[in-house]
Amino acid sequence: MERGGSVQLQGRVALVTGGGSGIGKAAAQSLADEGMRVCVVDIDGAAASAVAASIDGIGLQCDVSDHGQVDGVFATCVEEFGSMDLALLNAGITIRWSGDIGELDVTDYRKSVGVNLDGVVFGAAAAVRTLRARPERTEGAILATASLAGIMPWHPDPVYTLGKHGVVGFMRAIAPNLAPEMIAVHTICPGITETAALGNRRALLERIGVPVMEPDAIAKAVLLAATAPLDQTGGCWVAQHDKAPWRMEFAEVPTPDSLLNVPVAPPAAPE
Repeated sequence: MERGGSVQLQGRVALVTGGGSGIGKAAAQSLADEGMRVCVVDIDGAAASAVAASIDGIGLQCDVSDHGQVDGVFATCVEEFGSMDLALLNAGITIRWSGDIGELDVTDYRKSVGVNLDGVVFGAAAAVRTLRARPERTEGAILATASLAGIMPWHPDPVYTLGKHGVVGFMRAIAPNLAPEMIAVHTICPGITETAALGNRRALLERIGVPVMEPDAIAKAVLLAATAPLDQTGGCWVAQHDKAPWRMEFAEVPTPDSLLNVPVAPPAAPE
């Protein structure tokens, strides 16, 4: 796989949410293969510990919709490994396809948005604070797993689409703010992948001609984004069946409103 840049992963520390299975598990294994020490985080603590044991990492239980728990696992990662250089905010869920919005279940809605969107916001905030606290300001990265449903409407489940569109927009918005601090921000947008979120739908999808990817294919996109040059920050990396991951370019909107759309200056370094 051709890498995006010269960012080194060897000897550094990664934290992966939703790392107990699926894309998170595959990404944690790939990052470990690159020489990273990995903190595997999952709401299923036993699954996180099992994956961590296989890669000589640490496993932690966390509900990413709870900002206190998110802050706690980042703190534990630093306590155990001395640093945190890359966060992959991968945890995600599907509740049930909510195509008929008139039948919206508010409890399902809150749970979906809590994990798929709040979990990324809370994770990014914790990651930025953790990266800023490192004694040496070397390159850092924050990656988030969205979906093709983050860049196209997914009519069977508009609530899932809402969360994933939110992730893409949020990550694109914070990227220029963090670039001066050498913190890269990227989003991964996979197509249909064999994960717990897919449930038992694989056979149905393949019968109608929709290919299902294996999680290892998405892990390749994670490595590509993680090693991309800093000037590519804000990238949205699309992973599709039988295609190499590629960086999507968004059309610019010609408008004088852009005069207001300037990056937020980073905080002044302590003296």
